[in-house]
Amino acid sequence: MASILLIKAGIMTSLQDDGRTGFAALGVPQSGPMDSDSFFLANHLIRRDSDSACLEIYMGGIEMVFNADCQVVFTGAVGKIICQGVSISGNQIISIPKGAKVTMKPPASGQWAYMAINGQFATQKILHSQSFYPGITEKGKFSNNEKIEYHPGREIIPRNKAKIKTLVFPEIQSIEAYRGTSFALLQKNQQQSLSQDTFTISQAQNRMGIQLEERINNEFNELISCPVYSGTVQLTPSGKLIVLMKDAQVTGGYHRILQIKKSSLSKLAQVRPSGKIRFKLMPG
Repeated sequence: MASILLIKAGIMTSLQDDGRTGFAALGVPQSGPMDSDSFFLANHLIRRDSDSACLEIYMGGIEMVFNADCQVVFTGAVGKIICQGVSISGNQIISIPKGAKVTMKPPASGQWAYMAINGQFATQKILHSQSFYPGITEKGKFSNNEKIEYHPGREIIPRNKAKIKTLVFPEIQSIEAYRGTSFALLQKNQQQSLSQDTFTISQAQNRMGIQLEERINNEFNELISCPVYSGTVQLTPSGKLIVLMKDAQVTGGYHRILQIKKSSLSKLAQVRPSGKIRFKLMPG
């Protein structure tokens, strides 16, 4: 057994695998990575199963020490990585020697980064998943000076052809979405607004959901609670638009006007507060 000492844990660093599937009837959220694309890329580059747990890091600001030789990959919104005084880029296999300190600065753009290791994190699986979720797992995030144990990989992974370009986060993200069950209840000008206007990410965002600053006036009443999913765009009676994310509840009583595609949900997760998005309505 090896370990990583997380000297500085950052704002919200947790462990996430592909999430808890099949437990919605028990009221259990899916959880899993906010940016699935970057999560799967990290596991692909480190040559592990696609659903293996990774560290999910929000806005960098971490500092850690490895007590054994280890290979890691950072993907997503990767800030400046420094290992033993050397600056290293993301999206490639990095060999960390025993006793080395690794830091990641806040990223220039985007929000969520992922660290995959050559090995497996040793935390307990609950309902077939290692994903952190308060109330299901012991904690919702890591704390400063916490030790993370892992089982090292049996073989060293060759580094050739294991590097790709880092992500570029555009100024305005195009978010693909399908019409929800209540879309037809909107007025024509409101439907056009959803497909033509630019929307702003508010400060009110976390792993449960993301609110948009613009509002859509309506006289809708709340519905009888019905199933909702990651990517469901809810419209409240006060006009708020709320996009449900990975830790969201499994039922809700607000009208569902859009359902964001899974690939676009990863893009949305990386948009910071005050960032801009446009919805691209998909046929069907």
